[in-house]
Amino acid sequence: MFDSPTQTLVLEDFHAAVEARSGRWYGACLQVTRDAQMAEDAVQDALLKAWDRRANFRMEAELDTWIHRIALNAALDLVRKHRPDSVDPEELDEHTGSTPSPEKQYAAQAFSRDLDGAMARLSQLERESFFLKHVEGWSLAEIAERQRCTVNNAKQTLFRAVKKLREALNEWRGEA
Repeated sequence: MFDSPTQTLVLEDFHAAVEARSGRWYGACLQVTRDAQMAEDAVQDALLKAWDRRANFRMEAELDTWIHRIALNAALDLVRKHRPDSVDPEELDEHTGSTPSPEKQYAAQAFSRDLDGAMARLSQLERESFFLKHVEGWSLAEIAERQRCTVNNAKQTLFRAVKKLREALNEWRGEA
């Protein structure tokens, strides 16, 4: 049971956010995982974590933004945890139609590790901005609204994220 109306309001807000935004969280997680079951698991994990950590929720923040961030992080964690050590046989070389050579597989794995490392070095806000813009295709205005900032601030955050990723992955661009 709840001791105060504030706790009831949080429960009602939680349910309203789930009803209104769970499809969007699933879509974001699907873009990250590229697997329907993993995306569902990520959203479920995020909802459980959000509910368990509801005491940590700052009322001045937006509930669905907070859960969205938790969901994206859960999706990234699942991808890292379930990433196979070798390339999926269905991922054929686009030019030859055959399984990629061991060198290409190794390069893909190395790039993936470098990308994971570069993404981990972004702030949570930069990572979210990057995913919202470049994975989910949100406009800067939508990102600014989600993050409760101006469009210029959203633009600057996104610029910093892209700049950090370019610097971290510069060798992969052939500009080392």
